[in-house]
Amino acid sequence: MKERIQRFGKSLSSMVMPNIGAFIAWGFITALFIPTGWWPNASLGQFVEPMLRYLLPLLIAMTAGRHVAGDRGGVIAAVAVMGVILGSDIPMFIGAMAIGPFAGWVIRSFDRWAEGRIPAGFEMLVNNFSVGILGIVCALIGFYAVGPVISALTVFLSAGVSLMIEHGLLPLVAVFIEPAKVLFLNNAINHGIFSPIGIEQARQTGQSIMFLLETNPGPGLGVLLAYWAFARGAARSSAPGAIVIQFFGGIHEIYFPYVLMRPAIIVAPIVGSAAAILFYSLTGTGLTAVASPGSIIAVAAMAPKGETLLVLAGVVVAAAVSFFVAAPIVKRAHLEEVKPVQKPNGTVIGGTSRAPRALEGPIRTVVFACDAGMGSSAMGATRFRKRIEPLGSGVRVTNSSVDTIPEGTDVVVCQSQLSQRAGKAAPASEVIVIGNFLSDPALDGLYGRIEGQTRASEAPQSEEVPAAAIPAAPASEMLTLQGIRTGLAPVGKEEAIRAAGALLAACGYVDGEYAEAMVARERVATTYLGMGIAIPHGTAEAKSRIRRSGIVVMQYPEGVDFGEERAQLVIGIAGAGDEHIEILARVTSALEDEEVLRRLKTTDDPRYILEKLAI
Repeated sequence: MKERIQRFGKSLSSMVMPNIGAFIAWGFITALFIPTGWWPNASLGQFVEPMLRYLLPLLIAMTAGRHVAGDRGGVIAAVAVMGVILGSDIPMFIGAMAIGPFAGWVIRSFDRWAEGRIPAGFEMLVNNFSVGILGIVCALIGFYAVGPVISALTVFLSAGVSLMIEHGLLPLVAVFIEPAKVLFLNNAINHGIFSPIGIEQARQTGQSIMFLLETNPGPGLGVLLAYWAFARGAARSSAPGAIVIQFFGGIHEIYFPYVLMRPAIIVAPIVGSAAAILFYSLTGTGLTAVASPGSIIAVAAMAPKGETLLVLAGVVVAAAVSFFVAAPIVKRAHLEEVKPVQKPNGTVIGGTSRAPRALEGPIRTVVFACDAGMGSSAMGATRFRKRIEPLGSGVRVTNSSVDTIPEGTDVVVCQSQLSQRAGKAAPASEVIVIGNFLSDPALDGLYGRIEGQTRASEAPQSEEVPAAAIPAAPASEMLTLQGIRTGLAPVGKEEAIRAAGALLAACGYVDGEYAEAMVARERVATTYLGMGIAIPHGTAEAKSRIRRSGIVVMQYPEGVDFGEERAQLVIGIAGAGDEHIEILARVTSALEDEEVLRRLKTTDDPRYILEKLAI
């Protein structure tokens, strides 16, 4: 059901998102030149009504028709939407969203029926006349049916919104908005529901509160500020970057994983959004046009003349309330890192979790995918592209909508909520699931694989250092000198994993049987992270074999084969709870420092490893 809702929302937003530039142009013209604008101008103000009534619905319908049936679908949709436009006296955005896909479906169905039936030499004649005749039929349907129905529906919805405003109930919509956003329906509810109603209200009054319901960056800002102030590990370190991207870049998807990792936090943006909506309702504040993306810059740009401070005050209210609600939840949880819903190295193909498959050839293309293909995926692709540039790998990194992943893509990177859709859209591609576009072990692993195919690994040689007995540290520590071995001779993968399990047992973290559970886990899915690091651990069923959380480090300077990769650091994990996550966060941080990582792989001093990785 959730996937169907996401697909429906995606179909709505995909009609509008490519045309956001036109909406912004109309919004600026409206804000500047209408009688109540910043610089009233009767001549230039004439742009407003034709763009609203004709240009924007035509663009929406053409985009929708093209999605369904290519250029022919776009042309017939443009003809059909004229019937909808002339069949109503209000802007027909919802009508365009209805007639555009319908017209595209009509011409696609005709083309499939006509395939092989057109006499030679008559192809162009039939193609042109079919679009013309069927376009007229669709336009008549739009004029007599779609236009009047959408007009009545819009009047009904507008009356409902007005009624909620009059009775002070509009803040209640926050209960639906924020949960829908974290399910990646933000574009659908904004452009498919609120914007059409808001545009009609703005046409009559010059502004609408509907433009502030979903786009307000305040609720997400409050959540991220709470993580920055009270979280631990990667969650805290990644929050500042997420704040910049969400608040100034307007990419709200960046804060969704922070909510999903601790679902109770959804209460914070709900309450924050409700407080802001109440503030805007009491002050009668709105925007002159849709602010997209939901950046503080776009929101301020669309504020009516003389009301900029009120608009910004509502953002502050939302952020403050969201922060104070989220803070105790984050603080109490002691979150240590951004955790994806699935395992960092989980690979989903066709909607089913499977072990990561080895590509038949090298990685050539990596696609970051999100719902609309224009927000978080673009940011993630840009960051990863810059990260691998120094390698000179030649790997092409781009972004797309999760439903339109280009054919021939080798690796798809997406968040867990979209993994099933990615698997269906690109069944031949490897799908890497992440929880955070800023800091995620799966991205480190992908980087390591690309590095491995472009640079020959030359592990420095070092003299083998006997695994001398070292006095045990206090039992409360999870990584001790006793649990560190350096300079080990290369062995097979399973032998290395069993050695790590034996050392975990020798340190008192697990029972002796835990080592075989680690081997069994490796056979299900590789625990190789990338850049020469593997983190073998036991199966979920072996939790009963763990006495207390602990970690051991086995250093193999020449490397241990983990499939097509070699791990110089094999870090055995026994996790009774989440206490061991901090050390893994430090391992991930060490990947960013090439010199530290090199020394971790080659040093003969266990104390150096303890210093860099211990809590």
